[in-house]
Amino acid sequence: MGFGKEGQATYKLLKEIGLYAELGIADINPPCNIRDAQIYSGEDYLEHIDDYDIAFKSPGIVLPKDYRKYTCKITSQTEVFLQAFNRQVIGVTGTKGKSTVSSLLYHVLHTNNVPCFIAGNIGTPVFEIVGSIKPETVVILELSCHQLEICEFSPALAVLLNIYEDHLDHYGTFENYVRAKKNIYLHQHPLDVLYCDKSVIPSRSESVSRIMVIEKESLPFKSLEKIGGVKLRGVNNLVNCAFVYNIAKSFGISDQEFIDSLKSYTPLSHRLELLGSLNGVDYYDDSISTTVESTINAIESIPNASTILLGGMDRGIDYTALVDYLANSKISNVICMYESGKRIYDMLKKLEATNLNLFYCDNLLKAAETAKNHARPGTSCLLSPASASYGDFKNFEERGNVFKAIIFDNMV
Repeated sequence: MGFGKEGQATYKLLKEIGLYAELGIADINPPCNIRDAQIYSGEDYLEHIDDYDIAFKSPGIVLPKDYRKYTCKITSQTEVFLQAFNRQVIGVTGTKGKSTVSSLLYHVLHTNNVPCFIAGNIGTPVFEIVGSIKPETVVILELSCHQLEICEFSPALAVLLNIYEDHLDHYGTFENYVRAKKNIYLHQHPLDVLYCDKSVIPSRSESVSRIMVIEKESLPFKSLEKIGGVKLRGVNNLVNCAFVYNIAKSFGISDQEFIDSLKSYTPLSHRLELLGSLNGVDYYDDSISTTVESTINAIESIPNASTILLGGMDRGIDYTALVDYLANSKISNVICMYESGKRIYDMLKKLEATNLNLFYCDNLLKAAETAKNHARPGTSCLLSPASASYGDFKNFEERGNVFKAIIFDNMV
């Protein structure tokens, strides 16, 4: 179900194995050049699920009813992969930070000669690497809530970074979202390990595994900025580094080896990324931010942040904490845009905060133009929307790229 990157990897592997009587592909858009499978497409493409014994659901597919109510066995790449390889997997999830932690952990292990792959939500479907896994291979698996929601197996080493309000448009309630995230550890065994933040420590009735609570104080340094050559910035990345550091230690990697790897790590784009300076203003792309907490962290991480662009798709997140923070912050210019931005704008307007210049724009082009007109030399301007990008952009990457083009390619 779903014939994107993951669905295509499933199709390819099933074709190689060949142990089926009939193979079907269900996607709202009919796939091209497929002649050896039954194709279901259009608005009713999910109506034939129970005609099959087993169905692999891709993460982006929304089922008409609970997956347990089908006579067909609903599973996923993630579930089947963990069933086969969970002893070799380091699974990483969290509302924010999972891509950074996964990629940094891979970099640290790889540069210290630990045989490893990185796969999952970060881009490579797990079925693409199964033929290359050896007994000594470590698989770093980034797991989204969608990949975890249908999963009755957990990795032997699980990482739960945090859980904030997000994806409420899909899950309806925060409790349903949390329930999906908890599958990272719910099916672990007593000798398995869970690395987690103190804000998400499970009860003993939920977890039988060994729990390692991670804090930034466990690092052999107190600030990323004080280590020459490190490109990561911000308190949130200090916490991310603490997770990677503690896992790396379990592989016998020394403090100096960890620091050397940290210096050679190139951060992922669109995460507090300094795009450059224009007319004395530094511009940052934090388009990855879809939550209140990540946007507040971004502001705190940039000492001279003065102008911020907020808003996007409205998922029903509670913005009270962000609004209260902005009303008493160092920010001078708040530029709101799109659906959720209108809600943030209205909330700030009611507060009558005298420290803020408040603007509403109906798109990113106008918002960026407003930012260029009001950001003063010696300050920083930050795109950190606290909102999803969908509806107006293909993804957060496109949103960040458009912002950069507007600012530096004279689109305004």
